[in-house]
Amino acid sequence: MTPITKTPQKNESDSELESLKDTVATQRALDYYLKPSVSQHTAEKKVFLVSSDVSQEEALVHASDYLRCAIASAQGAAEHQQGPQRDLLMSLLFFIESSKQLVDRAIDVQQLAAH
Repeated sequence: MTPITKTPQKNESDSELESLKDTVATQRALDYYLKPSVSQHTAEKKVFLVSSDVSQEEALVHASDYLRCAIASAQGAAEHQQGPQRDLLMSLLFFIESSKQLVDRAIDVQQLAAH
């Protein structure tokens, strides 16, 4: 028994692909699918930076304040929702409140250690 082997045949579609290789449209398509998106580039750029002279306690106090605001926002949004949207907001509220309690505990421990 002899194995069957196929030899590649040159056809018109190969030459068509070859002619598209260096076109502007091809480059745009490759850029679109292979390069990172603009949103990924902007995600790397930080909009909010914490000053290096902010103490640990100051950072925790500010984080607690931000979490308090997030709790108020989530509560307000949850009041106007029903069903799965409300459930999602309530679970988010739980995580934010838990995070705030952890930050507040860290502040308390730090203040106790300072005295």
